[in-house]
This record gives sequence, C-alpha cells and structure tokens, in this order.
Amino acid sequence: MKKIKFACNLSLLTLLALGQWACEWDPYEHDSDPVRETLELTASASQIALDENDLSATVLTFDWTPARPMPDEYLVSYTTKLDLLNNNFGSSTAIVTSEDDGIFSRSYTSEQINNWANERWKVPVNKTFTLAFRVIAEYAGGPTYEMPEVRTVEVTVTPIKVDVFDADKVSLSGTAISSVTEIEKTVENANLYAWYGELSIGELQIPVELEGQTYYIVPSDGNGALRDGELVDVKMTETPVSWNIPNAGNYRLLIDMENKQVRIYSSATDLKPLSVTFHPSGAEANPEATIEVLDLYAYGAGTGWGVRKLNLKQSFADPQILIYDAEEHNGTKLSSGMKFCVAQNFSVGDADYNQNNAYCFTCPLTAEGKKQNLTLTLGKVGELHGGADGETRNSYYTIPASDLLIFDLRHGTILARNK
Repeated sequence: MKKIKFACNLSLLTLLALGQWACEWDPYEHDSDPVRETLELTASASQIALDENDLSATVLTFDWTPARPMPDEYLVSYTTKLDLLNNNFGSSTAIVTSEDDGIFSRSYTSEQINNWANERWKVPVNKTFTLAFRVIAEYAGGPTYEMPEVRTVEVTVTPIKVDVFDADKVSLSGTAISSVTEIEKTVENANLYAWYGELSIGELQIPVELEGQTYYIVPSDGNGALRDGELVDVKMTETPVSWNIPNAGNYRLLIDMENKQVRIYSSATDLKPLSVTFHPSGAEANPEATIEVLDLYAYGAGTGWGVRKLNLKQSFADPQILIYDAEEHNGTKLSSGMKFCVAQNFSVGDADYNQNNAYCFTCPLTAEGKKQNLTLTLGKVGELHGGADGETRNSYYTIPASDLLIFDLRHGTILARNK
C-alpha cells in the first residue's frame, strides 16, 4: 500500500511539473523566430483642413519605411489605399494605387480630397470626416509564402465650407406651433416656400433636411426678433436661431430660397385679397360697386357662353395669386376663348347685375384702347388687363389647355403651364 501511495504522489508531482513547464514555454524563443516587421507609416498631420484658396497645393502626405528585407528571389511591392474610415476600403470607394519601385510616399491635394468627398464618398456638405490610409507590402516569388506587412493611419478632415442654401424638406417647429409642420413649395414659384396658419406666443424655428442632414434657416444677423412684414436676410446653419412670436394669431411665412430671404406677416401686416371698385358696365351713371376678388367666373366660347365658377385656390404666398389646377377639377383643363369676371350676380342698391356688367380680367386692349382677342402662349407669362368698360368686357383670351392656370392679380399677369 505504501508503494502505491508513493507512485501516486510521484505521478501528481510529475503532472504539476509538466504543467508549470507548459505555462512557461514560449514557442517564439524555443521553436522558431517570429517575423520581424519593419514597415512603419506616418501621416503629415492627424488633422487637416482643406484649403479652397489653394486647391492644387499638397495638403496631406503619407510616408512609410521599407518592409523587412528578403533574399533576392523575393520581390516586394507596395499598394496604397485611401478611403473614408467607415467604408473599410470597399472596392467602389477606395482610391487604390500600385506604387512604383523605390516610392515610399503618397501625397494628396485639397482639390483631390474635396472632389472624392463630394462625388465618390458622398460626404454631407460641411461635415467633418475621417480618412483611413493603408499601405500593404506584399512578397512574391521565393520558395515559401511570406506574410505581407500592413499599416493603417487615420486623419480627420475639415471640409471646404460651403454656403448651403437648399432643401429636400422644410418644416416649422418650436413652441409657437402646435406640432412640426412641413412647408410646401408654391405652385407658382418653385423657389418659394409658403405657409399660412395659427401661431401662439413662443419661439419659431425653420428646420431643413438636406441630403440626410438637418440644418436651420436663421436670420443672417442672428437677431430672432420678429420684424413684422419685413424682408429678412437668412442663412442656413447647423444650430437653430428662433424667431420670437410675440402675439398669438394667424401668420403668413414666406421663404425665398433664391434670394435667401424670409418674410413673416402677422395679421396686422398681412397681404390682403384684391378689391376692385367699378361702375357696372363701365357706365358712370351706375353706382359704384366694390367686390373682393376671391374667385373668378369664366365666360366665353371656352365655356359654351355659359358662366363657369372656377373655384380657384389662393396661394399661401399671396391671396392675390389665384390658381386653377386641372388635377383638382377631375382633370378638366380650361381652353379656348374666355374672359374672367369677378362676379356672376351682384347688386348695388336696388339694381341687380350679372357677369355682363361685371369687372373682368382678360387680354390687354389695343394701343387705341379698343377690344381685341389674343392667344396666351403655353408656358409664357402674359399680361392680364382688367376693367368694366365695354372694350374690356368684349375682349377674350384664348387659353391653351394646360395643367395650371395662374392669375397674379397683384402684378397683372397670367400664366398657363403644365406641371
């Protein structure tokens, strides 16, 4: 029994010794030498800013040392890759260069990086981004496979500042409005956004979505005080500046994307519909009538000489811009000769009148002030003349069939165009 116990103790000691030996064994020291890599990569700076004033000048340089030397039967080649960090050197995004023998440096200009950022990598406007640069040393030939050497560095880039003023989507937000509300472009002007509605006392912001980023339309001078009815120069920034709405009520807001201006009207300064004052039939003996123009009534060959109420829609930008949209009238397009009266039936005192006596809009008169019929050209703004005299009431515009017919009573124009 003692011999058996001794043997067991000896076995346990042996196992413990083997375990201790195994934990201390380093194959790099006792089996084979590890690969001693010598490739080192550095960037000229960890952060750079692209220079719009000297686009052709070098803005970023990468240098590297030779990879480990090998016997003459091995050939070493160097490949460099430049990409956005998060692209992971994808085949469609990386800028790949097979470097010539003896070249251990690669430089880029502001113009190159700016163009790639905009066109190849689709970096959002004015957004700082991080580049990754990689150099790969590969061995070919020789009797055995040799592991390549790979080094990567990162560089943060501040882009060329662009004065952005465009939008995929425009909204209103803030404490002055009940919920975030999208603003639409006006039918009559693709560069104009307009909104009309109720605001409460509070702050109003104009967020803009562009290429997946959120910006804000803000006063250029940073002054958020409401300048009621005045044009205010604006810009787009990543941080909001609020307009202060001092009183609750209805407001009209216009954003001119072309001229970079905003105008906000309160009810005290708001634009008003057109009112026309005239003598029915143009006869001075008839008492004056005043009619607010909220709609128009077509009459002429285009209506079969019957009166047709057009049910025009007021533009949010201006109540004196009235729009006929064929899509909202079951696709029915206006066409042929017609004039546009401000009323079908109306009374002044005890006298009753109809469209034949009413103030009408139509083509301009001749140079001698006589009636005439003219044709409105599709897609071209025409003059809109108005009056209650007989020459005007007996003049007719031939309207081309179109998706839209836009009456700008404030500026005296008419436009027929397709969407």
